[in-house]
Amino acid sequence: MALFIAYLPIWKKAFVLAWPVMLNHIFTTTMRTTDMILMGFFGPAAVTAVGLGDVWENIVLWIGLGLGTGSISLISQESGGSSKSAEENKDIILSQSIYVGLIAGIPFIFIGFIIPEQLISVLGAAPEVVKLGAEYLLIIFAAAPFRIIAIIAARALQGSGDTKTPMYIEVAANIINIALSALLALGLFGFPELGVPGVGIGTFAAKTFSAAVFLLVFLSPKSEFTIKNPIKYWNFTIIKQLFKVSMPKITQGLYQSFILFPFNSIILLFGTEAAAAFHIARRIFQQLIAPMHRSYYTVTTILSGQNLGGGKVEESKRTVEAMIILTIISIGSFSLGIFFTAPYLVSLFGENEAALNTAVQFLKAFSVGGPLITIYGVLAGHLNGAGNTKSSLYGNLFSQTFIKLALSYLLAVIFDLGLMGVFIAIPLDFAARSIWVGRKYLSDDWISEADLMIKERRMRSGIEN
Repeated sequence: MALFIAYLPIWKKAFVLAWPVMLNHIFTTTMRTTDMILMGFFGPAAVTAVGLGDVWENIVLWIGLGLGTGSISLISQESGGSSKSAEENKDIILSQSIYVGLIAGIPFIFIGFIIPEQLISVLGAAPEVVKLGAEYLLIIFAAAPFRIIAIIAARALQGSGDTKTPMYIEVAANIINIALSALLALGLFGFPELGVPGVGIGTFAAKTFSAAVFLLVFLSPKSEFTIKNPIKYWNFTIIKQLFKVSMPKITQGLYQSFILFPFNSIILLFGTEAAAAFHIARRIFQQLIAPMHRSYYTVTTILSGQNLGGGKVEESKRTVEAMIILTIISIGSFSLGIFFTAPYLVSLFGENEAALNTAVQFLKAFSVGGPLITIYGVLAGHLNGAGNTKSSLYGNLFSQTFIKLALSYLLAVIFDLGLMGVFIAIPLDFAARSIWVGRKYLSDDWISEADLMIKERRMRSGIEN
């Protein structure tokens, strides 16, 4: 009981920060699910076109998430400080992150206009899918700069401890996305029936809206941030650190997207029903567990970064301990519930008995790994708050290559265990990632790494704490 009382203040602070992040992720996953349901009205070609377009759009997403990780890491550290240099650095980090994000997003506009057909066809799509996918890709690539800016802006506010403002903006944007996609795809209430391009336009409008509102928030006199001219206030140290933190995260995301192709190929060896079962279970897991997992990851990044920025190393360690215990209790209980209700949950996704029975086993494998992947998220989030994203990158490269992919193939095909081999590899992959980043956390190397980055920025500003 004394242990719970000791961690209660941290849990209260974590809850205040976490629930807006969680709600935001719930709406985001709902929006993606809605897009696929809408495309179901137009047949398999439309569903495939949007799916293949999103494969390429994931590159934009991971660039945004990578730069967003850089901004939340550096800004949370500066938010923990109280000096004038810390306040100035927050503004410069935000301004230069947005500037870099704008530059990174612009090339996608031209790519979408010049070679959208080639990008879809190289994935092996049929001619009809290529045509529809190219129309969709042109529109969503046009929104690339806005999407990247919106992600960076949201992470910057979260790094300062404000998770509610990004939630309000992103939830509103997702509602706009869902409504416009439905109206334009299906031609409801007098709107033109555009099909696949309608979903693309809904996405474009939502991303443009969120980026514009975030910028208006920063330009408001009440904002704790001040956008500065990124050229006039160019700071090489901050740019260097931004890329140091961001690039491993971008690489990690792109590799995670890539590894799904051979992993899906292994599952397809056991039939179309097995592939459908995997995607059903993965969608349920993402809808139910992922919002909690991502919110715990984000909260740990914020709190650890602020503690380290304020020189409170022991408090950052207590935060990690508290979040791991919270994970075991909450995610563990929730995952246990999913494990036993798996037959009911998968029954909502059709009537193919073979696919649904296999989906139950996939979902149970995911649920066993639920607490493990969230413990990984807590530890990786803490290291991100310290400015270390390489450890989670290396952990993902190792685990997804040798556990998720190689071990799945070894057990399922070479040892002839069938899909049971894949069911075993899924939670082991999550466990391996946790062990990898846990080893780095226990080394305490991150303390000196964070201290060096913070001192380097504040010395550059001309004021040494």
